[in-house]
Amino acid sequence: MGITRYYGGTSLNMVNITLSLWDTGGQERFDFFKTDFFKGVAVLGLVFDLSRPDTFDEIDEYFKEIREQSGNIPIFLVGNKNDLKKDIGETIPREKIIQKVNQYYLFEYIETSALENENVERLFYRFAITALLDLKPRLGEIIDSNHFRFKILLAGAAAVGKSSLIRTFAKKEFEENYKLTVGLDFMTQNLEIQEENIPRETQELIKKSVKGYKKILKKYRKREEISEILDTLKEIQKH
Repeated sequence: MGITRYYGGTSLNMVNITLSLWDTGGQERFDFFKTDFFKGVAVLGLVFDLSRPDTFDEIDEYFKEIREQSGNIPIFLVGNKNDLKKDIGETIPREKIIQKVNQYYLFEYIETSALENENVERLFYRFAITALLDLKPRLGEIIDSNHFRFKILLAGAAAVGKSSLIRTFAKKEFEENYKLTVGLDFMTQNLEIQEENIPRETQELIKKSVKGYKKILKKYRKREEISEILDTLKEIQKH
């Protein structure tokens, strides 16, 4: 699959995607933040620390909250800090992880290491592809015929590396001294996806969604124009 981390200009064989990357703080005292920011999410990454079984055990609670707030959006399970396995071994049996994926019908399971930039690019690329395949569209997702914007949210316990994953993806380097997220962290990143990597049936659905969106937008703009004309006529009549 082809991927670049930037775009410039319009290309007929490329789909431009802007990812709005959100990371909620995992501390219990910031729980009230989470429900607000689940709204409008296209794809969610539920992150746990492969070296801390307690963060995996918290997945059930997060999953319940996510489904209540966002409905049936695609959810990826992300096991981060895979680099620690070589030092401490496997602390969470893979069978247990796969069982959780099957139990909740999660979209996919990906193991990552923000420190070593392992599977980080692949993770966010999969987010983008999945959001495109699941195009609704939501408000603001369609920018142009081949440019889309999706809200991606990473959720999970504190210190599992959510912000590190986002920053490694956006900056291509790991920040050693990055502080623990308090409340909310946010970044944007642009990428391109080759149309040949998008199923033809999906391409047709995207075209229909864009066409329908443009019709709605055209009607809305027409109403605005009519409203402006009526306001102008009212002003003329006053004088």
